[in-house]
Amino acid sequence: MSTMKDKSEEFPVRLVLHKDFREKGGSLIMLLMEKVALLNRQNETFALAMIIESKGSTPRHVGKMIVYRDGTIEGTVGGGLAEHYIIEESVKAIQNGKSKLVEYKLNRHAKDGIQMSCGGTLRVFIEVYTSRPELVLAGAGHLAHALSKLADSLEYPYCIVDDRVGYATKERFPNATNLFVNENIEDALLAANLNEKSYVIIVTKDGDDRVLKTALQFPIAYVGMVASKRKVITIFEKLKSEGVTEEQLEQVRSPIGLEIGSETTAEIAISIIGEIIKLTRENKPVKVKQLNRSLQ
Repeated sequence: MSTMKDKSEEFPVRLVLHKDFREKGGSLIMLLMEKVALLNRQNETFALAMIIESKGSTPRHVGKMIVYRDGTIEGTVGGGLAEHYIIEESVKAIQNGKSKLVEYKLNRHAKDGIQMSCGGTLRVFIEVYTSRPELVLAGAGHLAHALSKLADSLEYPYCIVDDRVGYATKERFPNATNLFVNENIEDALLAANLNEKSYVIIVTKDGDDRVLKTALQFPIAYVGMVASKRKVITIFEKLKSEGVTEEQLEQVRSPIGLEIGSETTAEIAISIIGEIIKLTRENKPVKVKQLNRSLQ
């Protein structure tokens, strides 16, 4: 018992029991899967640990458990030391963005066994649910429209930011989560509540510099700008004169998109979305560092 207690303290966790688990009379597994569906709809990142095989004596033969980034959980796969190890592996899987299969021998005397006396073996699949990129399309022109179609097919949530009422409409962007329109496009972007999930794609008519400076005020995942090399140099020089640092500007993707020789609007949209897919699959978003807001 002393070994168990000491080891548990190495992997502190806080069990979170959703109120429905206590109040509803249904199956715990069913309630847990309802929560998984809800988290997925809310575009959250988490892992679902599931017992897929058990041999011999184990704390449980069936079980599922939601694990969050910080190690808090809902549900159980049996408790005890094995569960602590599974939580630890789930957190690592979330950080790496990759699902995995783990196996534990619950026998302190077995080779590679853990300090338990049950004697059985558990195999657990840890499925990682990674939040989808939340696209912020700054500009509502033809390229933004093409990007929105690709976002729809990938089920990426997206919002539209523009200073033109006639372009940012529900008719043109029926699946947009929000349409932020303001004659001051910086205010429209601020209304989008940028965060660490935001992938900002700047395709404005004539407000790229103002949108970029505003976007760099937030710790967003990605910022890219569609512009010629000459325009990029001009914008960067202007922003540096206003106090934006070289380090900040190095994080801006421009030219934006994968090098696929794209020429048409549709091809450019594909190259941009392709770059975002590549970054998310590699689990390497840009993670823009927050700009000092006093620069406004």
